[in-house]
Amino acid sequence: MTTLIPKQKSKKPTSVRSRGRVPHVPLSVVAQRPEELYYSILVPAVEKTDPYITIVSDARKDVLRITMVCMSIYEGYLFALGLPSNFPKEQIIVFGEDRARYIACRSCEYGEKLIYHYELTVPADTAIEEYQQRICNDLNDHFRLDVKVEQLSIVTDSRSITSENGESVELTWEDQTTVIMRTKGNQIGKLVY
Repeated sequence: MTTLIPKQKSKKPTSVRSRGRVPHVPLSVVAQRPEELYYSILVPAVEKTDPYITIVSDARKDVLRITMVCMSIYEGYLFALGLPSNFPKEQIIVFGEDRARYIACRSCEYGEKLIYHYELTVPADTAIEEYQQRICNDLNDHFRLDVKVEQLSIVTDSRSITSENGESVELTWEDQTTVIMRTKGNQIGKLVY
């Protein structure tokens, strides 16, 4: 199943020269890199480090490398869907599975088992929307999920109103961006390319 990325304006990334430094990539990712020029891999995080995302362009090899390090499942989806990293967890709804499996608690003893590294390489001229779509599809396939961004109407306030017929309640509604995660089955799949 293909999850379509919502149409939105993305900030253009700014180019930053690394001054000869190469971003640190965990050994568990480097060890799994295939020989092919373009690939995607997802491995459980072994190393303990703070989460980060790097996007490195190598014009000589015609490669754009997107690496997500120490990400929980929902954090990978936030990046793929173009949502901010501080998107409220309360606005993520999980159907069909334990919420803690997808929105991991980093301080809990089991939380470290639900953290992953992901790397994708695509041609250097690939548009942001294209590689975000590829990441979303890879995550959907691996974790057997169908993830969508929807605008839901929620109640934000209420007040009592007294009239001739008695008392009633008036509700105030607002639209809220919400991430909906639905499981496709009980087993986690494997990425095979």
